[in-house]
Amino acid sequence: MYQNALKEDLIRVVEDLDGTVESTDTIAKLKTKIENSSTFESDPDFVKTLIQNCIDERVSRNEREATLEKQKIELAKLQLAKLEKEVELQTAKNKALSLNPAAKVEEKQFETNIENMIKSIRTLSLPVPTRSENFNLFFQSLERAFLTKKINDEYKSEILINLLGERAHNVLLYIKEEELNDCEKLKSIVLREFRLTPRECLNSFKNAVKSSGETYIQFAARLTANFQYYCSLRKVNSFESLCDLIISDKLFETLNKETATHIGIREAEDWFRPIDLAKECDIYISSRSGSHKEIPITYGYTQDPFKNRSQNFKPKIKENYPQYLERENKNCFICGDSSHCARDCEKCFKPKESNDHIHNRINVNIL
Repeated sequence: MYQNALKEDLIRVVEDLDGTVESTDTIAKLKTKIENSSTFESDPDFVKTLIQNCIDERVSRNEREATLEKQKIELAKLQLAKLEKEVELQTAKNKALSLNPAAKVEEKQFETNIENMIKSIRTLSLPVPTRSENFNLFFQSLERAFLTKKINDEYKSEILINLLGERAHNVLLYIKEEELNDCEKLKSIVLREFRLTPRECLNSFKNAVKSSGETYIQFAARLTANFQYYCSLRKVNSFESLCDLIISDKLFETLNKETATHIGIREAEDWFRPIDLAKECDIYISSRSGSHKEIPITYGYTQDPFKNRSQNFKPKIKENYPQYLERENKNCFICGDSSHCARDCEKCFKPKESNDHIHNRINVNIL
């Protein structure tokens, strides 16, 4: 069960099982906490799967980090090669300009036009967002700026890369040449690189707060753009699907941590409609804790609710207390005769003996 598990994996498992981890805990103590947890006692297979998932996630994370380091090295090599090519190109330009001085003036004019366009677009569009949920709003403002300035398609990609700056480095690492010249493809790649998951996007929308330097109109526009972006991620395009999405999100909020994690894995990039989500939850809960017997609505009643009413509403007899037991023998408890009850018994009305002899006996004992 603990094969290939490191201390960081065990710490994460203990935290997922709602346990406490101290800085002095050793691997042996962490194993003991896991095995003594209530979840392990009730469902050891689930804990074993959780441990294996933590190990797999750590291994994949290390692999991703190693791959990212390799990509950074490759990017540095590409940048170095680019600088070398630029030096060669500049050398060739200098030789050409020495032969044709008029070409130098045209090149300067072109560079000036590009710089002016970048400055204008930067002024008319929103700043490059620092949070991923605002990229959709950024691209909406960028499209309006392109339309306002009537920017040609051939310059849009270059302007976008200049605006993104350092954030475009990861995109430039694996983007193809034909995608680099197409602004729409470049925009989709950037969104794919920085976008949130739909669940994170919804949480960002719910937790949005008006900033100090923001007007309520700007705040409302930002909320509108964020919610529209969330709906686009969920592919909601009708009122009915929007209602289903709201109900599903509300139902998801009521789930406990384990069930929500299971549903999140099952959903992947899609989402369950309310009925499908309810079925998934019932199936998971039944498999975890066994099926629950449903109590029928007619429990405790005969076919005719007014038939044998005394039997239907008969109180439950408490066997441990004799005073509540029903007397099957209906005889008189004074004389034992079955022809009458105690209230009609003649002995009930027999004069009681005098208690004078009892008082006399008490007086003798006192003397």
